[in-house]
Amino acid sequence: MKIINLFIFLVSISIVLGCKGKVQRVPIVAQSSSDSYIYFLSQRDSIQSIYRLNLVDHKIEKVLPDSFGAVYELKFSPSGDVAIFKTAEFEGTVGAGFHLIKKPKIYLFDVGTGEVAMLKAFDDSWSVEIRWLNIDTVEVYRISGGYQTGENFKLEIYGFAQDGELLYTKSKEYDWRKGEFPEDFPDVKLSSSDGRYSVEIKEDSIIGVRKIYLVGEGNRFEIFETRWKISQLEWSSDGVYLVFSIVNITPEAVEEPNVKTGEIYYFDTSRRNLYKISSGSGLFNFRFINGTQIIFDKGFENKSEIYLYDLYQQSMKRLTDDDYPDGVSSIPKIIGFSA
Repeated sequence: MKIINLFIFLVSISIVLGCKGKVQRVPIVAQSSSDSYIYFLSQRDSIQSIYRLNLVDHKIEKVLPDSFGAVYELKFSPSGDVAIFKTAEFEGTVGAGFHLIKKPKIYLFDVGTGEVAMLKAFDDSWSVEIRWLNIDTVEVYRISGGYQTGENFKLEIYGFAQDGELLYTKSKEYDWRKGEFPEDFPDVKLSSSDGRYSVEIKEDSIIGVRKIYLVGEGNRFEIFETRWKISQLEWSSDGVYLVFSIVNITPEAVEEPNVKTGEIYYFDTSRRNLYKISSGSGLFNFRFINGTQIIFDKGFENKSEIYLYDLYQQSMKRLTDDDYPDGVSSIPKIIGFSA
């Protein structure tokens, strides 16, 4: 109880002082190596929170105390040793399809030290999203204003370093009366970290087909074609593997059980081959945990299962084998799709 009270006190100070300089960190879990644990979101204890699974003994433990509230988004840096997560009192769709997130907060989680620090707290917003730009920088996007307030939409962008230092802020307004709306920021990494390869996504709006092209070493060739939406795309740290997931979400598909709504693939640049990892009813959120392995969830966030897949060995192992609703992250920003 004393630790939780100390945390609440320090969080209050961080709200007052803002994010100038390095933020105050508070220990919440024992020190660990990112190679020893898999971190994921789960509703095992009433509200969605961060849990970790020990890869040695397969024990699962809760990371955050209940005082944080519900966690709606968790994203690790490319190096895997630092994460950013978002909490809120509520996030979802309200009347007439409007999206609302109540009192969102953004936190920094250092896996190695087991410490957490608040980066930013917001008033109620239409949307708050987080995205890693590279190994060193994360951006937070907040949208407020709009129809119900009678004001212009306002987009605010905050850039933070891995140590929590606020690097920059940007803002832009959009007059919805003139048909202006904030742009999307999909979590899609088009270039490999080593710069050898990049991805082009071309869309033929007339026939509704999307094509993924691999560009590099003087060549450009098509690796995939789909009528579905591209939801997530990531490169391995060495640029050998390109992993991506696609979705086909409609009101009809969501209401019907066991309808295939998602697929996950990877392309091996050394073998020049495309492989399907899995498909089924779900969104297939995923993330790399090292250069050759990913974890992904197989299902919607209220009935997800988490799997470990080795891209080199082409082997898959189920990590969560119970009935709890587990997931790698929240519903992603989907290219070409609006709920």
